Amino acid sequence: MESNTFLGLVKFFRNENFLDSLLSGCFHCTPPEIYRMDNQEGISDRFESCGFSYRKDRGDEPVILNIGGMNIEDSLGITIHNRKEKDAWMHCWFTLRLPDSPAALEKLKADIKKMKEQFGQYYAFIPAPNLKPFVEKLQILSDKAMIWGEVEYCGDKSKWGNLVKGLDYSYQREYRFLFGECSTSEKAYYIFEDANGFSDLIFKNTEVKLQSKDSNEVWFDLSA
Repeated sequence: MESNTFLGLVKFFRNENFLDSLLSGCFHCTPPEIYRMDNQEGISDRFESCGFSYRKDRGDEPVILNIGGMNIEDSLGITIHNRKEKDAWMHCWFTLRLPDSPAALEKLKADIKKMKEQFGQYYAFIPAPNLKPFVEKLQILSDKAMIWGEVEYCGDKSKWGNLVKGLDYSYQREYRFLFGECSTSEKAYYIFEDANGFSDLIFKNTEVKLQSKDSNEVWFDLSA
């Protein structure tokens, strides 16, 4: 197997019931405004899916909006998107790839440790071969248009959007499923279900290890 090979997707949970709900077929998608207004480490991102946002209710420093030479100083909220970016409901995972060096292995273990601290020890795992049929199933189940892919990370705010985030979040190694288009103030979740569940494609707390052929040395263990 070549280095950097895509191994699958991982989603961490603090509440085991939420993990079980996903396996039973409940697909729960979050609008960006929830993350913009959250204050929990790792979850909070005031610039989620946009280049800039201001929210009076968030306690941000006041800003002055100048339109046609007129200053507007009492704005309750401002959201500036880059290019043709739009808000969409999101369902986010962690991308697991085969490390290409000892340093990359240590970075992977550190990133997963941080993810577990912020999001929880329980996890769902989609093996690489299951991703295509999983995507096909979501496209059938959802009544909204869907795009999906790995998130890029950069320090250039002019490139931020729903598939590009700031460097501070690079440890999250996100893979996103994005649905439809929602307003910048949307706080309602988008939820759809598969009556047959996802347990044929998603595994709960399954063993994922990188080890020697004789199993005497374990270099990586997702459950550790």
